[in-house]
Amino acid sequence: MMNAVDAARRLLDRLAAMAFGRPDVCALCGAPLPRDTASLVCPTCLDKLAQEMSWVCQVCGAPVRPPLRLCPECRKNLYVFDGQRSAGIYQGDLRSAIARMKFQGERWLSRPLAHLMAGAAREFLPVDLIVPIPLEPGSRVRRGYNQALDLAKEMAVLLDAPAMDVLAREKRYAHQAELGRDMRWRNLKESMGPRTDVNLRGQRVLLVDDVTTTGATLDEAARVLKGMGAEKVFCVTAARTLRR
Repeated sequence: MMNAVDAARRLLDRLAAMAFGRPDVCALCGAPLPRDTASLVCPTCLDKLAQEMSWVCQVCGAPVRPPLRLCPECRKNLYVFDGQRSAGIYQGDLRSAIARMKFQGERWLSRPLAHLMAGAAREFLPVDLIVPIPLEPGSRVRRGYNQALDLAKEMAVLLDAPAMDVLAREKRYAHQAELGRDMRWRNLKESMGPRTDVNLRGQRVLLVDDVTTTGATLDEAARVLKGMGAEKVFCVTAARTLRR
């Protein structure tokens, strides 16, 4: 059910749209939008993203060649989470939009990106709770906000499920972008824990982040959530990098 905060936010959105209008160009490529495009992403970009993710590993969501159903990593039963999907590949206009949201203060982009993510997560629905990946404290101080939390709040409205910031970083570690595949997993081991004492027994949780590469961050968070009682943990990101 929609809570009072979400209802107020939708009302403010409607009032702002009446006063100032809605963006008339695609949030990704900047092309003119057809009238009443709810996602703020043009049909051309939507088609491109759909083609990129048209055939993916059924567990981790990485693109694979048909008729494969699992990627080599998932054949090894590597992950704690129960499924992961992304709206597209981390490249081109999608990569630029994510960078603008994270590093240039364009937080409004969480809305169109959340629309894309909600579509990518549809096979995991319904879910009971939406949880963002927590930021390392230093990043939050520098940036002033957690983009994953912004995405989770937007998705809460779209999917009619509450968003709760229940995870916290428990130790400092090297930035994931600076590390190779194996080191990413070692770097994040036992790096997260519960922020609050929440019982997730029997719940289906949707874990949200902007980008995934190896899945190590999502998997560490899924480990904690299942330790808190979650029955299933599914993951969705705006984009994923291609494996090399």
